Amino acid sequence: MIITWDNISEVNRRIKEQELTYKVHLSDACGGQSMWIESTDKENRFDNLEALNELVRNYFTEINAEIEFSWDKKSFWSKDRSQIF
Repeated sequence: MIITWDNISEVNRRIKEQELTYKVHLSDACGGQSMWIESTDKENRFDNLEALNELVRNYFTEINAEIEFSWDKKSFWSKDRSQIF
């Protein structure tokens, strides 16, 4: 599944709505897509990643995209690397 800029915008809207101090970014290259998480906290802290990761996972479940997080939970990608629209 292809993750679109609209998907990332919607995730970031929900993050802001929940008053979490993060922003999700999309990296799109010929090797595939990946998303990474930026802390927008003044001190660049990653205190409540559990709440953020749950929000992100729930959104992608809603759009039928299964994601996988990195070991540190600060980046993720679609488990399905096919080019299905």
